[in-house]
Amino acid sequence: MVKLSIKDNVSKILGGIPSDVIMVAAVKYASVEQIKELVGSGISELGFNTYQQMEEVKNALDSSENWRGKANLHFIGHLQSNKAKKVVKLGAKLIQSVDSLKLATIIDSAAKEQGIIQDILVQVRTDESKEYGVNPDELENFLTQLNDLQNLKVSGLMTIPPVTEKAEDARKHFVMMKELFEKTSALLGRRLDYLSLGMSDDYKIAIEEGANMVRVGRVLFN
Repeated sequence: MVKLSIKDNVSKILGGIPSDVIMVAAVKYASVEQIKELVGSGISELGFNTYQQMEEVKNALDSSENWRGKANLHFIGHLQSNKAKKVVKLGAKLIQSVDSLKLATIIDSAAKEQGIIQDILVQVRTDESKEYGVNPDELENFLTQLNDLQNLKVSGLMTIPPVTEKAEDARKHFVMMKELFEKTSALLGRRLDYLSLGMSDDYKIAIEEGANMVRVGRVLFN
């Protein structure tokens, strides 16, 4: 089997998803040069699991006029409280993994210092194998707790499905998330912007069940 280039992989994947679905490239294992190749191939959304890589890539992109301003940064991994302020200062478009009032409060304070409104997604824990995320039955109460945070905006929901042998097994979790998305939109009195579901193995199923944002990594580089 011929290995496709990053550019070919990007073209193939983008060509197979609806135009209104945002693809975030999960770059956890990518080099700076590979990330530049992604951006040069039409990827405008980059997802990071660590502050250190996010900072390194931002500095690398900003140091060249060819790359500066070409990509939006998303934080998609578990965010430690002591790194939250730094991630906000780096200019994250979305912090996708907010799952505690403590973390949300730190983000809100950092955003206030920067004079911005920080967009976040609430990470929902849809299965017991996951360590992080707000339990579905606690989501409404959690959103109520965020009401007083004036420099933070809940822009949507995110989940990480369980690792299984069959991608189809993730479908029930995505169905649950779509229902929570609709309930949360009604609760907040506004339509949420993002439902971030699905990764390399199951992003097509996630889209079928209503995701308008997917986080794809491995298949971009294979």
